[in-house]
Amino acid sequence: MKKLLLRFFLVFIATALTLVCVEVLVRVFWNKLNGQTIIPLSLKTHRVAANPLMGYELVPGSVAFEDDAWYRINKDGIRDKDYSLAKPNGIFRIAAVGDSSTFGFGLELEDTWPKQLERELQKTKPHVEVINFGVMGYNTPQEAERIQDKVLKYSPDLIIIGYSLNDIGVFSRERRVLATYKGYDTFLTTGNKFVDGLLPHSKTYLLIKNRLYLKKTHADTRPQYSKDGLKYLRIGYNRYFIYAYQEKENWDILNAAFEKIRALTQPQIPVLFVIHTEFTEMDQYLFAEIHEIVKKLCQDHGFPVLDPLNEMLAYKSRDLRISDSNVHPNAFGNKIFIQAIARYLQNASMVK
Repeated sequence: MKKLLLRFFLVFIATALTLVCVEVLVRVFWNKLNGQTIIPLSLKTHRVAANPLMGYELVPGSVAFEDDAWYRINKDGIRDKDYSLAKPNGIFRIAAVGDSSTFGFGLELEDTWPKQLERELQKTKPHVEVINFGVMGYNTPQEAERIQDKVLKYSPDLIIIGYSLNDIGVFSRERRVLATYKGYDTFLTTGNKFVDGLLPHSKTYLLIKNRLYLKKTHADTRPQYSKDGLKYLRIGYNRYFIYAYQEKENWDILNAAFEKIRALTQPQIPVLFVIHTEFTEMDQYLFAEIHEIVKKLCQDHGFPVLDPLNEMLAYKSRDLRISDSNVHPNAFGNKIFIQAIARYLQNASMVK
C-alpha cells in the first residue's frame, strides 16, 4: 500500500512539475506560439445583448489578459469590483459612462480615468465612489441604453459621460465580431465558477482554448468594420470625423440619444459630459471645431459640459497615449483628464 501511495505521489509531482515547465515555456514564447491565434478582446469579454439597441455588453465574470493588462468583469457585467445595488448610507456615488477610453483599453483598472478620479476625489471626500460602466466601442445611443439598463439601478448621485468624437457613429468592430462569432466566453469551460475563474490565468489554457476555438469556428479575427469604419478607411481619419457630423442621419441619431439621456436622468440626476481629446497631431490639432459642435449640442440639451482640450494641448500626443498603434489615453493622459474633472466638480459644487 505504501509503495502504491509513493508511486501515486511521484506521478503527481512529476505531472505538476511538467505542467509548470510547460506554463513557463508558453509564457516565455507566448508571442511566437500564439501567432495567428489571437482572439479579439471583444470576444473574450463581450457578448450579444438582449437589448438590440445596446447590441452587446460585457460578460459577467469574464477575465482576459491582453496588451499587458488584465480585464476582469464583475458579476454584473461591469469592469470594476462588485458593488451593492443599494447605495450605502453616506456614500456619494458617481457613474462613469463611456467607450473604450472609459473602459480603459490597454490599461489596468486602477489606471482608468474613473478609478483615478475616485482616488483624487477621496483625498478630500472619502465617501465618494466612482463606478466604471465603460464598454469598448460604445457610441452615445448605446450609452443611453447602458444608463437605462444598468446604471440607474445603482442609484448614482452623478453621471459623468466621457464623450469621444467618434461617438456620433457606429465606429466599432465589437458589434460585427460578436454578431458573427458567438460563444467564446463559454467555450472550453467547466461550468464551475471558481475553476473557470482560475483557468484564464494560465497561458497554456488560453493557447489551447484559442487554437481550438478558431479551428472549430473558422473565425476570421481580422478587423471587421461598420459602414462608418469602412468610410474611415476610405477617406481617412481626419475627414471621417468632419463628415460624420455633417451627415443628417448621424446627427439625428445623436440628438435622439441626448434626448433619451435627458429623459432618463433629469431633473433627478445631474449629468456631466466631458470631451475626450484625439491624441493625433497635437501641434496642429484638427478637431477643435468638432469640440465646439459637441459643446453646443450638450448645452442645447441642458447638460453641463467640460472640455479639457487646452490642458491636453500642453503636451505631446506621445505623452498622453498608450502607443503609436494604440491612441487611447495612457495613465498620464487620464491623470490630466481627471484633474480637470475634479477642478470642475469642486468649482460647481457637484459633489456633496
